[in-house]
Amino acid sequence: MATIVLLVLAAILGFYAYQSSQKGNAAQADLVAKTEAVTALEAEKAKLTDEMAKLKAEGEAAAKAASDAAAAVETEAKGLLDKVTALEADKAKLTEMAATMEGERTSLSEKVMALESEKAQLTDQITALTAEKAALSEQAAALQAKVDELTAAAGATTSP
Repeated sequence: MATIVLLVLAAILGFYAYQSSQKGNAAQADLVAKTEAVTALEAEKAKLTDEMAKLKAEGEAAAKAASDAAAAVETEAKGLLDKVTALEADKAKLTEMAATMEGERTSLSEKVMALESEKAQLTDQITALTAEKAALSEQAAALQAKVDELTAAAGATTSP
């Protein structure tokens, strides 16, 4: 009986050893699979880290480019604002000059109208003086004719 117990005990121990060996092999296979998975994950992590570094660099470059573009636009906007301010100042000066010239034009128009009125009066005076000169010329001719007549009559009376 002791032999049977020993045989059973050896069989049980053999079975447990076989099971433990199978579990060890399964655990080792699982460990190898997990190690390969960890290695793959670490490789993926390294790849993603590189991609993140590239994306970060691209993002920083894009941010710098945007900042530079914004600064350029701001500088251009300031330049345009300065030009607009200068043009508005020029416009104000031109408007003032136009108002002054309009005033001068009005003054000159009034002077022209006064001169035209004076010219009309002088023309009327010249016409009146011309008519008076014609009348005086007629009177002078009539007086000259009388003087000639009287001179002729006086010459006939003094000559015996």
